[in-house]
Amino acid sequence: MAGITLKNGHRRGQVVAPRSKSHEHRLLIADFLAGDMTRLAPAEGDADDIIATKRCLAALATDDPSPLLDCGESGSTRRFLAPIAVALGKSPVYKTAGRLADRPQIAYDELKPGEFLLEGNVSSQFVTGLLFALPLLDGDSSIRFSSPLQSKDYVEMTRRVLIGAGIYIGVREDGFDIPGAQTYMPQPDAQVEGDWSGAAFWYGMNALGSEIMVSGLLKDSVQPDRAVTELVRRIATAWTGEKVSVDVSGCPDIFPVLSVVAGASPGETLFTGTRRLRIKESDRVEAMAEALERFGVDTEAEENAFTVRGVGGPLHGGSFSSYSDHRIAMAVAVGATVADGEVEIDDADCAKKSYPAFFETFGNMTVF
Repeated sequence: MAGITLKNGHRRGQVVAPRSKSHEHRLLIADFLAGDMTRLAPAEGDADDIIATKRCLAALATDDPSPLLDCGESGSTRRFLAPIAVALGKSPVYKTAGRLADRPQIAYDELKPGEFLLEGNVSSQFVTGLLFALPLLDGDSSIRFSSPLQSKDYVEMTRRVLIGAGIYIGVREDGFDIPGAQTYMPQPDAQVEGDWSGAAFWYGMNALGSEIMVSGLLKDSVQPDRAVTELVRRIATAWTGEKVSVDVSGCPDIFPVLSVVAGASPGETLFTGTRRLRIKESDRVEAMAEALERFGVDTEAEENAFTVRGVGGPLHGGSFSSYSDHRIAMAVAVGATVADGEVEIDDADCAKKSYPAFFETFGNMTVF
């Protein structure tokens, strides 16, 4: 764990968005199920979560019937691979780090064709795992939702990767139909998209006065965090006394940066759909409440909502905890660009979970 001190002030520079780990997880798994191990080779810029998925897929490729799957802190790795491993006839032993062991999981002792009934507010990662696994079974299956699915865009990303791998998924209003005995085809020409989640921090800085050119993103991507450009504009341009409401249930990963933008803006922002943020790498509601308090911003947390009363001016500098959460650490860095003094973060290394080059890139920018 390495701390970092950030000079306050706006930033100017150019960045290429990192690879989307959400998209890369899916391409890795699809190619693995097609028998193509090419993507498993280490690559420059691999986030810790991607390294975990590559490590676990390599373990699944062995003859060991009970391989050790070291998922690190990657919820995607753990939740995606749980049904896939069972569908492949494995009985894995899981190793996790951080808060991952305490986050909700679905245990699969066996996986048989049939109907799977899920609540619509379940993590999309559970849905994705089943969409990858069920085509491997001998018989047909279906997934049905008892309430509207919240994270539709992440599931749509999965479906598109599956289409590229030659897998058919029937779409219904209340779920999916998945024929069994399908065969995965490799898609070596498929490129990993740029990451809107990682780019969100640069857009947050721009909304507060920085001048950063971001490239490498698909504007028609289904990544839900592409909404960041519109959301930071709405929050930052609200006038004093205006109340802005933002539902983050479909894009929870950008809540930390949005809350910092809200803190430095003159209006009041009500974030709804925050319940699931409490079971991420940290309790992100509590973490951002403390960070914003240190920045000099008043907040109010409820069961499924979080209010930020913006100060409409500079934030306070000082010492901050990252809560060992990559998105909290990077959100605090956004606050440093409009702080009245230096900002110290106790752990910058945690950013490697999703964006290994973030703090190096941040440090190389011009301060103005």
